[in-house]
Amino acid sequence: MPEPTTAPDHVPLLSPRFVWKITAVVAIMCLVTLAIAATGRMVGKNISRAGNTAETTLYEIVIGNDVLSLPANVIRFQSQRVSGVQNAVDTYFSWPGMHGYSEATRDIFNQTRSADGLIFARIAQATMSRDMSGRFTPIYKRLTDGVPVAGPSGLDSFRLRSGAGYANELMYVERSFSEQPYAIRCLVEDSGTEPDFNTRTGCQRDIAIGEDLSVTYRFSIDLLPHWREIERDVRNRLESALIR
Repeated sequence: MPEPTTAPDHVPLLSPRFVWKITAVVAIMCLVTLAIAATGRMVGKNISRAGNTAETTLYEIVIGNDVLSLPANVIRFQSQRVSGVQNAVDTYFSWPGMHGYSEATRDIFNQTRSADGLIFARIAQATMSRDMSGRFTPIYKRLTDGVPVAGPSGLDSFRLRSGAGYANELMYVERSFSEQPYAIRCLVEDSGTEPDFNTRTGCQRDIAIGEDLSVTYRFSIDLLPHWREIERDVRNRLESALIR
C-alpha cells in the first residue's frame, strides 16, 4: 500500500517580525516627514522675519552714563538684544506711531526697496559737543554753495560743497533766525542738469538726549514734509526709554 501523504505546511509570506519592521520603518518615515515640515515652517518664518522679532521683552542697555529700557521688537539686531553695557544700539520704528515690529506691521519692516514708513535710530555716546542744529551756524553754513531754495513745510535747502566731503548732499534747514535751527542732511543724485536733483536714499539728522547720548536717526525723503512731527516723536519715544 502506498504511504499516506501529509499536507504540506503553509508558511505565511510575511512573517509577523517582518510586518513589524515595515510598520516601524513607515512610522519613523512619517515622524521624519513631520519634523522636516515643522522645521521648514519655522525656518521659513524666521527667514521672512529677516532678523525681526515681535517679542516685547525689555532690555536695559547701558551706554556711558545713560540707561535705556527698550523692548526687543524695536532693537534692530539680534546681537544687541541683551541687557548690559553696549557701545551703541540700533533701533527702528514704524511711523506714524513709533511702534516696533509686529505681525501687523511686518510688511513695513520687510521692505527691500524702500524705507517708507520707517525710522531708523542709532543711539551712541556723543562724540561732539553740539548736535546737528548746533553745528549748522558755525560749520555747515560755511560749507553751503549758492542761495537757498524753498523746500517743504518751512524748510530751505542748501547745496553742500562736494569738495568739503559732502558730495551729492543737500541740507534742509528750518527757515528761521535761530542760531540752532532744525537741520537735516539728505543724500541726492545729480541728474547732470543744474539745479535739478533727485533724491536717492534718505535724510539723516542727529540730536542729543540724556546725559551724554547722540541719536542719529534717518528716514525717507518722502517723509520730510512731516519733519516737525518726526522730530517730536523721536525725542519723546527715546527720552521716555531713559531710566532716570
